Amino acid sequence: MITPGYVAEMAAYSRWQNDNLYRICDEIGQVERERDRDLFFGSIHHTLNHICLVNRSILTYLDGTMPARIPLDQMVWPDWDDLKATRLMQDDILSAGGSDWTEAWLAEEIVMQSPRLDDPPTFPRWVMVVQLFNHQTHHRSQVTGALHAMGIDYGATDIPWRPGAGYFAG
Repeated sequence: MITPGYVAEMAAYSRWQNDNLYRICDEIGQVERERDRDLFFGSIHHTLNHICLVNRSILTYLDGTMPARIPLDQMVWPDWDDLKATRLMQDDILSAGGSDWTEAWLAEEIVMQSPRLDDPPTFPRWVMVVQLFNHQTHHRSQVTGALHAMGIDYGATDIPWRPGAGYFAG
């Protein structure tokens, strides 16, 4: 079981990482973002699109609604500014979750309705919250690996080093 404090910490961490990542991606420009880098979803842009697509689906599940079925590799936000706006909106939702999602709400059982599953599983809502954070961290790592291969130092990714976290003095 996770707590609202966990959600708040992971939302703050994710926002920090997303802010860094999108800033760097702004700097490298469209051609480099869209270049096929042999990532699972090809380009950096397509990988970031996939993260937002899955986040949207999981956030829909959390509300108890089955998301629309679309391929997980579909380019939903081909426009960079639209993708950035979506990312910011999702970060806002997750940040609000740290204060709005209670332990009781996180513990509620949900049915993972899906046309892909004949026998949909039931599990606590918090499992999908953890999956959301884990999934985006996994794919952000692919993007930071691509940036590293481009000779770009992405910087710190460790939770205790998040600015404003207060884990280290000074």
